[in-house]
Amino acid sequence: MVVAGRINAEDVQALRERADIAAVISDYTALRRAGSRLKGLCPFHAEKTPSFTVDPAKGVYHCFGCGAGGDVYGFLQQAEALTFPEAVERLARIEGYTLRYEELSPGQRRALGERTRLAEVVAEARAFYSAQLFGDDGAAARAYLGRRGVGREAAEHFGLGWAPDRWDALSRHLLAQGFTAKDVVTAGLATQGQRGPIDRFRGRVVFPIYDAGGRDVVGFGGRILPDVELRTGPRDGQPPKYINSPETPVYRKSQTLYALNWARAEIQRRDTALVVEGYMDVIGLHLAGVRHVVATCGTALTIDHFRLLEKFARRIVLALDADDAGYAAAERARAIAEEAGIREVGVLPLPPGQDPADLAAAGPARVEEALAATKTAIEFQLEHILRDADVSSPEAQVEAYRKTFPLLKRVKSRELRYRYVRDVVAPRVRISADVIEAELGHIVPRVGADLPTAIPGVPAPGDVAHPRPHDPQLQLERSLLQVALQAPELLPPSWQKVTAEDFRAPLSRQLFTALRAAPPGDLDAVLRALPDDETRSRVRALALSELTVPSEVSKVAELVARFRARALEREHAELRERLTRIHEQLDAVERRALMTRLYELERQRRDLLEGRDA
Repeated sequence: MVVAGRINAEDVQALRERADIAAVISDYTALRRAGSRLKGLCPFHAEKTPSFTVDPAKGVYHCFGCGAGGDVYGFLQQAEALTFPEAVERLARIEGYTLRYEELSPGQRRALGERTRLAEVVAEARAFYSAQLFGDDGAAARAYLGRRGVGREAAEHFGLGWAPDRWDALSRHLLAQGFTAKDVVTAGLATQGQRGPIDRFRGRVVFPIYDAGGRDVVGFGGRILPDVELRTGPRDGQPPKYINSPETPVYRKSQTLYALNWARAEIQRRDTALVVEGYMDVIGLHLAGVRHVVATCGTALTIDHFRLLEKFARRIVLALDADDAGYAAAERARAIAEEAGIREVGVLPLPPGQDPADLAAAGPARVEEALAATKTAIEFQLEHILRDADVSSPEAQVEAYRKTFPLLKRVKSRELRYRYVRDVVAPRVRISADVIEAELGHIVPRVGADLPTAIPGVPAPGDVAHPRPHDPQLQLERSLLQVALQAPELLPPSWQKVTAEDFRAPLSRQLFTALRAAPPGDLDAVLRALPDDETRSRVRALALSELTVPSEVSKVAELVARFRARALEREHAELRERLTRIHEQLDAVERRALMTRLYELERQRRDLLEGRDA
């Protein structure tokens, strides 16, 4: 659980130094030795050629494809969408390291104690349900799961369980383990009856719901078995097919998604999250090889759900029925996504009478076919509006396309709106897209040109950290700084004569200043001295890129000499230009001083190039 106090700073540093970053990252992607480093496919974006590099000695990683990089804490934060304290706690659990906490008030200590206690209660409940599923009492539940294609291995993977059809089977077990009735009720596992706690889940297959990091079970969903009457069911009416844990101090439905702990990595690789409605839908699709799938926990999608998914993927796809309810769900999702700042919302239209679990049961090929038919939410809604439209006469055709205007008016990009008109509306109503767009253009005011403000993937001018700067001066600066980062022992004594003003690129000056302030070889100290994450990412890439300079002190000394000579050349050229410009304004003493400086610069430059300056 997340602790309401500051983690001891010494522990944070000691744990960072102790951890094997390669071992941690290997749980997410396969790494292969490449010299002194390790390489693999990036777990944060789809790629076929490995561009993800790990340096175990420095304790850092960097992807040359997407720019992701950092230390072991940064990796866990990005891979698991954790806060920094959560990443520290996750690593401590991996390493078996006991953390110390500071500045806990008495109230925070009590709250921490309660959360820890509730997490223990829920964990024990999960173990109890699992044991029941694989015991004598779970035969009917196992048979049901088997019919749904869920064998023992899958049941164990998803932590499935069975809640006995008895009033207090779980409560009795938990009380016997030393938990109090208050603990059991507060954890959402029971309600308080006149004679003691009454189990919330009875006669149901139980689905544990984990937190996003997959560390702790925070709640449960429960499904009754079909055609089996509950002995502990309600006196009047039928019990609901599904019930879920109530809100508790450790479980917030609006902020929790079922199976996110298993789906995270695949969601990131695909840059897409598929959201379905039921637990069995998720399990069926995962077993069919579609693992970027999550489900809400008995509640509608909320803005917090979208913000949670946005940490992992740019695109969110909803599995919806192609009916009025599906249209309304797409409309709600688009509105929430817009509020959350998510640009891409898609819809996987479900065949009539089928749910995602039915697709999964039809086999991986059928699932992939359905996924290939995924549409944007706007496209899905336009097709729904036009599905039964009358286009038998010119008047009807005009009326049909005008029904799409309220939806199309919300598309801010003129280019994107025209594509919807051209590809979806015009073919259905059999009228020119230009005609429709012309009428629509009179209704929707033009806000401005939809032009990109930056070109993705193109380095900024003067980017010394870019793998192959074309400017010879930038190439020289890059080579020297790369040596200073990766092999400072190769630098000659003359390196101490170099100043920040000798560098032309602003990033070079920033990096040089950071290097001078940090102990030799201490990449962490260098990165901490840099002004922002973008600069740190570029420098980290330089530190992990292949060294392009011969590993000989004499060769590096020649490089430093050439670099210093170029700096003198620039100063010489600037001074000569100044002397020419203001020559008439100078008296004889000033002119002689400037000419002396020019001669001195030229002498120093020749000495450097001829090897007479160490």
